[in-house]
Amino acid sequence: MKRISLILVVLLTLTLALTGCGGSAKSTADAMSAPAASSAPSYDYAPEASAPAEKEMPQSSATSDVNSSLYNDPDNKVIRTARMTIQTTEFDQAVAALAQLTEKLGGYYETAQVDGGGYYNQYANRSAYYVVRIPKENFTAFRNGTGGIGYVYSSSEDAQNVGEEYYDTEARLETLTTKRDRLLALLEKAEIMEDIISLEDALADVQYEIDMHTSTLRKYDSLIDFSTFTIYLEEVTKIVEEPKAEDSFGVKLMANLRDGLERFGEGLQDFALWAARNLIGIIIFAAIVAVVLVVVHKKVHQRRRADEPKSE
Repeated sequence: MKRISLILVVLLTLTLALTGCGGSAKSTADAMSAPAASSAPSYDYAPEASAPAEKEMPQSSATSDVNSSLYNDPDNKVIRTARMTIQTTEFDQAVAALAQLTEKLGGYYETAQVDGGGYYNQYANRSAYYVVRIPKENFTAFRNGTGGIGYVYSSSEDAQNVGEEYYDTEARLETLTTKRDRLLALLEKAEIMEDIISLEDALADVQYEIDMHTSTLRKYDSLIDFSTFTIYLEEVTKIVEEPKAEDSFGVKLMANLRDGLERFGEGLQDFALWAARNLIGIIIFAAIVAVVLVVVHKKVHQRRRADEPKSE
């Protein structure tokens, strides 16, 4: 009987222990899952829970399809850029066409620079460098329109998704604005000079961060709303399309022979133009050479005549 009672006591003790452990574990889990109790307002930044829900952002893409949801979704923050090299035989007309296309599509020049064709180098080919800003909805229209300016020798595009950085900055700005409002409310109630000075210093720091993040958002908005085109415009004598890789050997051979003959003809023309431009100098140089040759010939002839009697 004692043995049975002892066994019952042990089983009862184990049951109570397990029940207590289960309750303790449940209480611990509930405490971990429950939200933290709100504390008194402080000067620290608001918790991350107050920030707006994070948006799922697609990966960066360099696709040129303007109808892609990546570019049409207003929640996506994509910076699009392109670099192009355009060759033309009519430089002045190409410059005017680029300006007209930019104005037509609502863009503007951020940078414009033209080089070459100076007074002492008037026969040199000219070149130009442009940084053009175009509204993002006209990106494809501008890119396609550059074919009317000249021959697009090379072209590249890039798209950078800055949505994560943009929305993080936006949430940070909202938090700082809330903190500034709280500091202003405390400053109105402060009466002690030390508290007033401390609050004003804190306000100055918060306002500095607000201005910095506001500037960052404005910069992002500018780069997102207006795509950037970097254009190199080159003046050439003529535009020659190189043979394609799939062309036959005969086609490539004839193309190279034709190119060689054209280069030889251009070389003769350049030499004729150089000779015409330096005709006076050439004549003077030729006269000097002729005089030198005549003097040398006379000296040699006289020396030979002087040596003849000695030899006899």
